[in-house]
Amino acid sequence: MCESTVYLDDGTVLMADVMKIVVNGDNLEFYDILNNKKEIKAKFNVLDLEGHKIIVTEL
Repeated sequence: MCESTVYLDDGTVLMADVMKIVVNGDNLEFYDILNNKKEIKAKFNVLDLEGHKIIVTEL
């Protein structure tokens, strides 16, 4: 599968099984495999698509 887990830069899991990310200005919208949505004002630090890991920093 191609889902990723989103982590805050302190290692806290923000959301698992993320399938879609929408950048909306300073906000990042994450959607999981059940189409649940989590929105956070943040920026990307690491996009490790092979490792299925995304790391963000809250703004």
